[in-house]
Amino acid sequence: MASGRKALWALSVVLLVSNWQHWTYGKATPQVPCYFVFGDSLFDNGNNNYLNTPVKVNYLPYGIDFPLGATGRCSNGLNIADTIAEQLGFDSFITDFGVGGFTNFLDGVNYGSSGAGILDETGYLSRDLFTMNIQLYNHKITVSRIAKQLGGDDVAKKYLSKCIYVSDMGHNDYLNNYFLDTYNSSKLYSPDEYAKHLIKTYKTQLEDLYSTGARKIAVFGLIRVGCMPSNIQQYPNELDDSSCAYRLNDDVKIFNSLLQIMLEELNEKHKDAVFTYINSYDIDSHVTNAGFKNTRESCCQVLKSGAVPCQSLSVPCANRSEYVYWDGAHFTEAKAWAFGKRAFKRQLPGDAHPYDISELVKLELHGNDLNNVNLAQL
Repeated sequence: MASGRKALWALSVVLLVSNWQHWTYGKATPQVPCYFVFGDSLFDNGNNNYLNTPVKVNYLPYGIDFPLGATGRCSNGLNIADTIAEQLGFDSFITDFGVGGFTNFLDGVNYGSSGAGILDETGYLSRDLFTMNIQLYNHKITVSRIAKQLGGDDVAKKYLSKCIYVSDMGHNDYLNNYFLDTYNSSKLYSPDEYAKHLIKTYKTQLEDLYSTGARKIAVFGLIRVGCMPSNIQQYPNELDDSSCAYRLNDDVKIFNSLLQIMLEELNEKHKDAVFTYINSYDIDSHVTNAGFKNTRESCCQVLKSGAVPCQSLSVPCANRSEYVYWDGAHFTEAKAWAFGKRAFKRQLPGDAHPYDISELVKLELHGNDLNNVNLAQL
């Protein structure tokens, strides 16, 4: 009981100092102490720059509207993870993990890696990537540093339990694995079997994240990959009435359905945590796209028909706020904001379940089973 009071007092001091620093420098106080990001190219903020991989976009015209230029974000400006950070009240960009040389980790860390997936074998043709398992390993390094800086496990566990965690994984397990002839996964698994394989692996990974002290976790489903310009061009004979490659969308819908069931199982098992589902597939729809004039074309000039990356130093479209897609697969900043706003505060009831991110922030979790979290053994 005494140790618990000491940990609570220590945490109060840490949060007070953090708030004092924001007040002193005229900054807004974030709604949560920290924000951790796991994901792929929709969330990557430059981690691939440190890796031996061709999957990196640290060149113009990427970042043409970003204050720091081409940082490695697959966008002309902010990505979805950035828009959520801003809505959470963070006044500076969440640091990338990179190769672990960062020092400003108390606000959170972005571990996202373009091309990475749930499965370790996804994207192996692209050489080095931070797969979901590696991102979790990197997070454990961060957690141990937080425990050391805050003065012990108890205060760190309480600190981490108040943070927001987002995970956006699975796109590349389809785009850069199951849908490619260079992998044999589509020969080994039916669409239903493959989705079950992914969900089983992902569930273990989310359990691993929980074991590090994460308690407020928003898990993003998969977007309409068949509506990406690159896939529309690659599958011209498989387009539906909305001009999207229907087979690709049908396959990811299976994953999304199983993901929702899996998250319900985790919520039933871990009463001291919340795993909430962000319905990316429905958010990535004509409702969100209603204000855009160009919904199926890339703003930048890609390398060739069906390709994803922008040509280096090419001149992009001038009316970027009117485009959904920046390159062959990734959103413009304008679409990222439209998407991020619905993920943060649902526009329609089905956008998130059981909570949107703004509700997750305010949620008071009781019975936090943090005594079983041993940060020293992570």
